[in-house]
This record gives sequence, structure tokens and C-alpha cells, in this order.
Amino acid sequence: MENNLGFDPSKNTAAQSADHHLESTIWTGKSSQILNIKYFALYGIIAIGSLVLANYYSGWISIVAGLCALRMLYSWFYINTATYTLTNQRIIRKVGVFNRETFEIELYRVKDVLLLEPFIYRIFSLGNIRLVSSQKTTHNLVLDAIHKPTELREQIRKLVETRRSEKGVGEFDTGNY
Repeated sequence: MENNLGFDPSKNTAAQSADHHLESTIWTGKSSQILNIKYFALYGIIAIGSLVLANYYSGWISIVAGLCALRMLYSWFYINTATYTLTNQRIIRKVGVFNRETFEIELYRVKDVLLLEPFIYRIFSLGNIRLVSSQKTTHNLVLDAIHKPTELREQIRKLVETRRSEKGVGEFDTGNY
């Protein structure tokens, strides 16, 4: 029985194994809602202020509170629907509430894995991981506000080295920056 990759597991030939490595999911995750704290604070203050003003002035001002609530809800959904998937071959980021965008980087193309831990993120065991790649379409990919970023960074680094060995790919910089 062939799977969707065109690989028949019952036929274990060396050619199939070399050409069609099975892709397996290593890690999946989402960004923390801490990314929304500034929006929640700002729109929350505006919403409360507009409700207070609506009591003294026109009730129409309360529409501002409703718009702020909608914006806060959209921000929550945007972060909540964004997903990251790390496989043994690539890393994939899907974002979008209404329209969806998918970004991916083949692991053998990753040139550098940077870990950024702002103070407020470190309080909550969060951090940003930035992948710099040789890929034209996705030169930089940032995994924002990820839980336990140090462990994930090490996992990515090891998978990159493994994938490069499998593909027989090395890194060559020409010095043009």
C-alpha cells in the first residue's frame, strides 16, 4: 500500500529509502499569548475609558469599546492559530486567521540558529529562535515566544547537522554580505 509520498513500505529497497526518507514530526508548538500583552493592555484601557465616557456623553462612544474588543479577539486568534512544526527534514510556520500563509525552510539550508531571550520572556521560560537560511524565499524565520527555547534550539541544531550529513551538503560562504 503506497502512502501519499509515493513510498511503498512493503518494498524496502535501497533506492526507495534513499529517495524517499519518511518525514516525521519531531515537535509542534505555538507562540505564547505574551506577544499580545501590549495590545490587550492598550485596547483594554481604551475600551474601559470609552465605556466610562459613554455614561457621561453619547452612548455611541461605546462602539469604540466594541471595536477594541474585536481587535483584541483578532489578536488572540492570530497568535492562537499560528503553528510551528519541526520535522526531521524541515521547519514549517503557518500563520493567518482568514488568509493562511505557510513558510518553510529545509533543515539542510539552515545556516545559523540564534536564540534571543528578552528579560520579560525569560520570566516565563520563553524565547525567540531565529533561523537564518540560504533559502531565497524564507531567508529568516523567527519562532516567536516559544516555551523552553534552549532545548528546542539544540534540537534544531542537531537535526540540521543530521540532515546536512544525509544530503551530503556543507556550508560555503563567499564573503559577500
